[in-house]
Amino acid sequence: MIDRLSFLKGGPDGGTVSPDEERLMQLFQNRAGLKKAYADLKDEFHLLRDRLKQQEGATIRVQEQLDALGDLLGCPKTGFGALVFFQLRTLWKTCHQQLSTFATDLTRQQEVREMAKHKAETDAAKKSRLAEVDERLQAATNQADSQRGLLAAAQNEIGRLTAIWHYFKRRRRQKALESLRNQVVLADAAVGDLHAERSAIEREAAPEFPGISLSARRNINLAIISFAEVLCENVDAYGLAARAKEAVARRVHEMSFGTRADCEGYMQRVQQAQAVVAGQKQISGVLKAKLDRLRATCEYRNNADTVPTADSLAPAVVEAELGKAKPPAAASWNVLAEDYWDLFTLLLR
Repeated sequence: MIDRLSFLKGGPDGGTVSPDEERLMQLFQNRAGLKKAYADLKDEFHLLRDRLKQQEGATIRVQEQLDALGDLLGCPKTGFGALVFFQLRTLWKTCHQQLSTFATDLTRQQEVREMAKHKAETDAAKKSRLAEVDERLQAATNQADSQRGLLAAAQNEIGRLTAIWHYFKRRRRQKALESLRNQVVLADAAVGDLHAERSAIEREAAPEFPGISLSARRNINLAIISFAEVLCENVDAYGLAARAKEAVARRVHEMSFGTRADCEGYMQRVQQAQAVVAGQKQISGVLKAKLDRLRATCEYRNNADTVPTADSLAPAVVEAELGKAKPPAAASWNVLAEDYWDLFTLLLR
C-alpha cells in the first residue's frame, strides 16, 4: 500500500508523477469537491424547507384571519361593527399622513434655511481667509520688489566703479551683492509660497452640511407634537380620538360599537372627522400658542436629546406650570406618552 501511494510524494523513487497517477489525484480532488458541494446543497435544502413551512404557517394564519373577517362581515350583528373598526383605523392613518406631511414640510424648510446659512458662513470664512492671504501676499510682493530694487541699485553702482583705484571697493560691493541676491531669492520664494497657499484655499471643497441643528430639531419636534394635539382636538370633537387609538391597538373581534344604529352613527362621525382632518390647514396662531406652552414646560433627559420627556408634557405638569385650576383643551392629551397618530415615528432624533 505504501508503494502504491508513494506517487503522492513524487513516486517511489522520488521521480516525476506519471500521467495516470495525476489523473487519479485529480479524481480524488473532484470527489472531495463534489461531496462538499452536496453537503452545502443539502443544508440549503433543509433551510429552504424550514422557510417554506414557516411561510405555509403564515399563509394559514392569514387565511384564518380572512375567514374570521368574512364571518364578522357576514353576520348582521357584527358586520357594522367591523365596518366602524376599519373606518376608525383609516381615520388614524389619515391623521398620521397629515402629521407626516407637516413634519416633512417643516423639516425641509428648516434644512433649506440652515443649508443656506451654512453656505453663507462657509463662503464668508473662505473670503476672509483669502483676504488675509492677499494682504500677506501684497506685503511679500512689496518686499520682493524692494529687495530687487536694492539689488539693481547695487549692480548699477558696481558698474560705475570701473577705475583701477576702485578695485577694493568693487570687491566689497560684489560680496554685498551676493547677500542681496540671496535676499531676492528668499523674497521670491515667500511670494511663491503665498500664491500656492491662496490657490489651495480656492480649491478647497466646501465642508458638508452637518445637518439640522439641535435647537432646530427640538423646535420641529415640539411643532409636530403641537400639531398632533390639534388633530386630537379635531377628532375628539366627534368623540373618536380614544376609539381610534383603541382600534389600532386591538383586533376587530375584540371591539364592540353597539347596535346597528350606533354603528351608523359612528360611521357618520368618522366621515365628518375624516373630512375635517383631510382639509386641516395649519393655523399658525394656534400652533404658536401650543408651541410656546410646550417650550415652557418641556424637559429633556440630557443636553443632546431632541425628544422631550413625556412626563414634562403631562396635563398635570402643564396645569401647575401655567398656574391654572384646570388644564386647557390643548393639554387634555399627552400625545407623546400615548403616541397618538404614531407620533414617535416622525420625531427627529
